[in-house]
Amino acid sequence: MFVRNFLGLSLVGLLVSAPPVNHPQTAKTKVESSPQLQAVTFPPTTSRGAPSRTRGAGSRGPCNPIIQQELSNLTAVVPENNIGTTVSPNPTVYLYVPQSSKRKAEFALFDWTNRIREPIYKVGVSLPESPGIVKVSLPKTVELETNNTYVWHFGIICDPEERALDYYINGWLRRTPLKPEIEAKLKELQEKPLEQAKLYAESSVWSETITTLEKSRVAYPNAWKELLKSVGLEDYADSKIFDCCQEIQPAQR
Repeated sequence: MFVRNFLGLSLVGLLVSAPPVNHPQTAKTKVESSPQLQAVTFPPTTSRGAPSRTRGAGSRGPCNPIIQQELSNLTAVVPENNIGTTVSPNPTVYLYVPQSSKRKAEFALFDWTNRIREPIYKVGVSLPESPGIVKVSLPKTVELETNNTYVWHFGIICDPEERALDYYINGWLRRTPLKPEIEAKLKELQEKPLEQAKLYAESSVWSETITTLEKSRVAYPNAWKELLKSVGLEDYADSKIFDCCQEIQPAQR
């Protein structure tokens, strides 16, 4: 019932070169460890009407003042325009969830392009006891269509009996096609995740950029940090990552 009410309100709001050396193995090690060469940055984005990536506008008196303070930096880990571009039919959404006494949340996805009011996907999420980045991966049964835009909603449940009090944020997912030459180059780089991530970033594809680096952040910790810094989220670069609340340890320093 709350999801239906949320969408009714939200849809209205959303409208509104180094010389050669004699030790090639040593040189290779230096290249791989160079922070400058590891850096992956996402290009600047422009606002296109998406909601803020922090606290969702229009929430009606969520929780109580203490819980509101706990959750004040609930944040979508996306570029500043809060649009998660993707080439995948079932991408992953990343959210920074602060430490809170609340343990339940709900994620729902809506087809914005076709104005479908009921969620095409909805799942309950158990929140971790410690703060960190929570991953919500869409299952293979959910397939985003190319050139379509989707609205997602992530609400922390404050009162199961009064869902209008959920503390929530929402954002957009947009599936976009890649040029054939970019797809071909990505296939050539299957064993080089850092180079893949750079190419995705150059193509302004957020979801695959962050997913590729998140899987490789132990090997390339600087690339992960620089990516988040490039979108103004450097404060969360050392956060733990939870996959449906199964913790993934951060890279060792």
